[in-house]
Amino acid sequence: MPLRMMVLSLTGACNLACRYCYASGQDMRMMTWGTARRAVDLAAAGGNPFILQFSGGEPLLALPLLQRIANYIRRNRIPARMDLQTNGTLLTMETAALLRRADIGIGVSLDGRPDAHDVHRCYPDGRGSSMDVIAGIQCLAQCGIEIGLTCVVTAENVGGLSGIIEMAYYLGNVRRVGFDLLRAQGRGSAVRAAREADVAQAMTEVFAACRRLEKLTGRVLSIAQEEQAACLSQRVGEGFSHCHAMSGAGVHVDPAGRIYACSSFVGDARFLLGDVVRGIDVRRQEAAAREMQDAMASCRACADFADCGGACYARRVEQENPAASDAECALKRAAMTAAGSLSAGRTARMCRHGWPSTPF
Repeated sequence: MPLRMMVLSLTGACNLACRYCYASGQDMRMMTWGTARRAVDLAAAGGNPFILQFSGGEPLLALPLLQRIANYIRRNRIPARMDLQTNGTLLTMETAALLRRADIGIGVSLDGRPDAHDVHRCYPDGRGSSMDVIAGIQCLAQCGIEIGLTCVVTAENVGGLSGIIEMAYYLGNVRRVGFDLLRAQGRGSAVRAAREADVAQAMTEVFAACRRLEKLTGRVLSIAQEEQAACLSQRVGEGFSHCHAMSGAGVHVDPAGRIYACSSFVGDARFLLGDVVRGIDVRRQEAAAREMQDAMASCRACADFADCGGACYARRVEQENPAASDAECALKRAAMTAAGSLSAGRTARMCRHGWPSTPF
């Protein structure tokens, strides 16, 4: 199967010290240009369009490398959609202009109103980062760049998730919000996960806030999980389509050029698929996808599977946390309910090019 998504971890370094960072124990080095070029060439070898997501650490710490990759893709007419997931604190007018010229989609991590955000997303000295994130988003707005927000959901901020919707409307240039449940890895293992009932209530409030503010402002804000549910309801066939790793169509490349099935498995030899020099071991990739699907067989027996796409293997099995899947199910069921109320025309517009794998 051709790759549909490649995540490039440009660096393991980060200027923040988020309390729930799942990647805090990963390789801190910077990716070299040679490694990045080989990775891009590997993804492009089949000639099929794919998503190239720049990640980290904080990828803007490797801005010169990111710019060189973008130039390489444009110069060689590689059919890649480039996306960037950033903590937002390093965004300036100069950087925003560069990203606009490179046509890179931007996702910024924001966990709600400043008081909620600063609980987890702080600098090494404990200072909250919300004001710097908001300033960065405003730089993007001044350059005419629309963005997506990613909100990590924990027990501490779940009660105020509707605040991220209010922030999105306040900022003005946000067009999509995605919710990412806590990964109990790295420093995240010391943070409490949100409970199923609390996630269900929070998402009801999120969708109510969306509808209320849409009516007041005339602006439409998309929720990534709602888009996914709407598009899955239109698909033909079944499968774990929510996850490129589980379908064998996505990989993560760490700064040293090692290729893993997913960002959650970096450092786990069982999910090491190769490296950018030797390429992907297809048999290992197929075996990893098969192992994940077999372990999540209970999803296939669920009445909601066709409209859900299945839960996250890494949270449920690898982290030995069935409750995490219960919270994920609550999130997705709320999204499916919301998607069911969308007009046929709006659903069609969402799904014209397939639902996005990232919240940008």
